[in-house]
Amino acid sequence: MTSYSNTIKADSCQQKTCRLLMLALTVLFVTGNSVFGVLNKVEAADSRSRTEANCTIGMVKGDAKADCQVPIPNGCIVAQFPGYPEPWADISKGGGTSCEFDEKHTDWKTSIVGSCQACTTEQCTGRFIVMFNCANNVPPANPGTPGQK
Repeated sequence: MTSYSNTIKADSCQQKTCRLLMLALTVLFVTGNSVFGVLNKVEAADSRSRTEANCTIGMVKGDAKADCQVPIPNGCIVAQFPGYPEPWADISKGGGTSCEFDEKHTDWKTSIVGSCQACTTEQCTGRFIVMFNCANNVPPANPGTPGQK
């Protein structure tokens, strides 16, 4: 009998622990969901004013160094990845080449130039992607009807 009553006490203790754990997880989920919901709304609002531009280089084996210029949209500035001081830019490449932003010809305000070295495989590609903040180009949320006061 004694061992049976110990088993019942252990089971009821586990049930209380389980209930407390479930309550804590529920509170954590609701609180976390609220906080992340607010953060997602802020992020969504910021993303409306961003755009990207890119340039792509295509080469075949034996082609020497190639350059391309990323166009800068009117009224936009190069964005910074949140939390980092560097320009929000990326390079993807394929084949036997190496690619980088040309530091000599890139000032990130008026000129952005990507450069890939000679192609050593059958085909090579380089793609230079830059994110821009165009907050000044976003129209008002409700411009109203023309002629309306």
